[in-house]
Amino acid sequence: MRVQTAIQKGKELENFIVDRLRLSGLDQRAYKQKGSGNGKNKGDVWNDLNLCLECKNQKQFKPRWFEQAEREGLGYQEPVIVWHPPYKPLESSMVFITWDYFESLLIKSKEPPKIETPAKELGWRLAKLKNAINEVLKELH
Repeated sequence: MRVQTAIQKGKELENFIVDRLRLSGLDQRAYKQKGSGNGKNKGDVWNDLNLCLECKNQKQFKPRWFEQAEREGLGYQEPVIVWHPPYKPLESSMVFITWDYFESLLIKSKEPPKIETPAKELGWRLAKLKNAINEVLKELH
């Protein structure tokens, strides 16, 4: 299918981003914004990831897009530009973020995984299981 208009190209990229967020499990509730940038919710794709996603399916990258994403992020969402260069598959789209945000992602990737302590009920059940095992071991000896 050949995309005819700039609006259709933009919608195609937005749909791709929404599908990828959902399929990857990153955000099952992601959806395209209607009239993005016009209402209280800004950006092209609503998400629970604290990102202001601006999707651009145009020939050349324009730095002013980043200013738009920063403005629409309202100071609490990270500005992110998803740019799809011409004649490439949608999977080859590029993502532009600030250095600070990139650095924070790298730091988080280096942190050891956090192991949650078991809930009290689970701890009680494990202690009960341990006692039962000890009783069985005593009977076997």
